[in-house]
Amino acid sequence: MSRPDASVLAKVLCCPSVNSRSNRFITIGLLVFTLFFCSISVRANVYATDIRIDGSMNAGVIIPGGQIAVSYILNEDASLGVFVKIIAGTNVVWTNSFAGGSAGTLVGSNSFVWNGTNQAGTTVSPGVYQVSITARSSGYSTWTNITDDGPNFSAATPRGIDVNRNTNSPYYGRVFVSCTASVFTILKCNADGSPGDEGGSSDGGLTWGSGQMGGYADYSPWKIAVGADDTVYINDFNGAGLVYGFDETIETNAYVDVVREDNYPTNDDFPQLSGLYVTGAGTNALIWMTDELPVTSVGILRWQLTSNDVAATNDSGTIVAPVTNTSPLTQTPYDLAVDTNGCIYTIQSITNNGPPGDVVMCFPPYAGIPETNALWAVGFDPTLYNTYGIAVDQTATFVAVAVRGADPSSPGTGLLNLYYATNGMLFTNLDQTGGDQYTDVAWDNVGNLYALDDAAEVWRAYSPPGTNQATTVAAPIIQAYNALIWPMLLNPNVDTNGINFTLQGQNNVTYWIEQSPDMMTWTAVATNFSTFATRAVSIPFADNQDFYRAVVAQ
Repeated sequence: MSRPDASVLAKVLCCPSVNSRSNRFITIGLLVFTLFFCSISVRANVYATDIRIDGSMNAGVIIPGGQIAVSYILNEDASLGVFVKIIAGTNVVWTNSFAGGSAGTLVGSNSFVWNGTNQAGTTVSPGVYQVSITARSSGYSTWTNITDDGPNFSAATPRGIDVNRNTNSPYYGRVFVSCTASVFTILKCNADGSPGDEGGSSDGGLTWGSGQMGGYADYSPWKIAVGADDTVYINDFNGAGLVYGFDETIETNAYVDVVREDNYPTNDDFPQLSGLYVTGAGTNALIWMTDELPVTSVGILRWQLTSNDVAATNDSGTIVAPVTNTSPLTQTPYDLAVDTNGCIYTIQSITNNGPPGDVVMCFPPYAGIPETNALWAVGFDPTLYNTYGIAVDQTATFVAVAVRGADPSSPGTGLLNLYYATNGMLFTNLDQTGGDQYTDVAWDNVGNLYALDDAAEVWRAYSPPGTNQATTVAAPIIQAYNALIWPMLLNPNVDTNGINFTLQGQNNVTYWIEQSPDMMTWTAVATNFSTFATRAVSIPFADNQDFYRAVVAQ
């Protein structure tokens, strides 16, 4: 399939000069400059994720004469090598490097060992140390699929994808994919496609695909958004557009009802909220969604979350961009994205076979008045048939649009388009085979594009061109002590939930709580980590005759 010509697709919509927001609109000179700048400005694509200290997501402990293992995952080969540092504050105390092609630089799991000394071989002082890993790559001459469509990247009937972009999270780089139809699960993958440490999938304890939409079970679970506080928001499109919030493991039956039917802005009995996106965190978190209800859609909505991480009861949200004949948003919006400047990108799904086709557009940041004047809008072309997903990268350089195309019985019409975020000009189409059908897109923190192909039932990652490097500072820390003290379990008491103790140990140390019926055979029954030396511990009990102790986790 030939790529649509940019001159046909691009249509910059300028608002009247009397508009009070006229300073937002882009001059032709700025557009030309930005077009040139964007064509050469990309971010790194190889990076380290899933960093663990002696297998811990919290902290590892080292004493003189000991050693500690640091493991990490690379999303692809670091062909120009990997450079690692142990840091105390701003001071680098130890370094090591691995040449490209050697152990430590290959896609997948890698590791190295630190023995608690500085570069001169002297034991470091007690304190907290951090790990920094810089991966470097010669990259590619063009945008390249760095996944292989193999079993690690399989996704049955994929519908939604997002990536953890929180650099201070132990789950940094984790990929989430919603799978529908007969599977009804959420995949949890590392950046190299391997399953999450606790397991590669979970349904969260919910019965997806059984909601109000009846025969449309392949629409749930639907869109996914990872918040800045590591909450994973998942849209149950088949259940009246509800949104649930999970932790990064999608723990079973441990979710909150973030957006509910009482939050819908009209009295319609059949709400259909789609296009899930989240900005901010805590009580500053905003949930953005599109009203996908045909004919009566109110457009783009957002809700401010309460201290309980949910939209307030009966809060009908704020209409950010309405569907109206005076706006480019004249039809049902299907998905949205918000960039770091606050600009709002959306697609409207007009599923017919002729003009005007689907439309991609960008609205200025919401400033309290519903937006009807777009900064730009593109489309008006029948090749953009069944647009399913949209995402903007972290630098607000590129907007990716997933086009599913025609019905699954008629493959070959899908597109994976990249547009310039500043003006909507088409940059390229990344469709590989001419037979793909794309259902969603997402970006990671270093500029890789992720896409779901419904025809091949896989998720893919595309690396931008050019030599590059990225540095990841591990979320887990290393705690150095001169010696470890034996922890004590004090003040035992029993309630209906189990046994409660006060654990007295050392800060930044992970302990196993072990149980024994005879003080000879011990079994770990709980793990405890705290930044405090003294902390409360609660564990369920098997009977009243068992013994308990705390030991340093190994």
